[in-house]
Amino acid sequence: MSTMIAKIGKIEVFQDDDGRVHWESGAAIDADGANGQKNVKHFAYRRDDHGLDLLQNAGYPDGDWRGVLLDRGDGEPLDDGHGNLYSQTTYAWKGRPIATRYVDAKTVPYVVVNPIVRHHAVGVVIGCHAQVSFQGKTIEAVVADVSGATRIGELSIRAAELLEIPSSPKNGGVSAGVRFAMWPGRAAVIDEETYELQRA
Repeated sequence: MSTMIAKIGKIEVFQDDDGRVHWESGAAIDADGANGQKNVKHFAYRRDDHGLDLLQNAGYPDGDWRGVLLDRGDGEPLDDGHGNLYSQTTYAWKGRPIATRYVDAKTVPYVVVNPIVRHHAVGVVIGCHAQVSFQGKTIEAVVADVSGATRIGELSIRAAELLEIPSSPKNGGVSAGVRFAMWPGRAAVIDEETYELQRA
């Protein structure tokens, strides 16, 4: 039996008796957490706006920075000294340095969860196991980030690549046909790395 736990726009989200949360929607592409972990060119945001994603998606020029670290004490984003801004995901590895603390959108298949879905789902969502399907392909993923309240259906760059969805955060994604599923309370294991379940 399934219970509807949220409705985001026209997208209905259900949770089954076995704990699975699922919906079908389009998919936008998320670059958050990409901080050059494996390739210095793979930063989500750069001061010159030549990052994987547009600076406007990080809150520039309105100054309402979203998804980037503000550790300088002056309201400005923290960078690596070469114009690369450190972006963050909701999931954070404990005890790791800033450059490797967040989930790398360029190399890790992850799903972004709507905050209303996160709130109403039974079980811990951040760090949980997920699956995403599109046009006959299915991949394993981790729930690693939280979207804005009106948005649903976002994937990391790597997840989109694996599903053969246009993977640019600037102009990629698809408008429909992506099936999302996640299992709150069940920790994800991706590339032999076990994720911790992280409560709000």
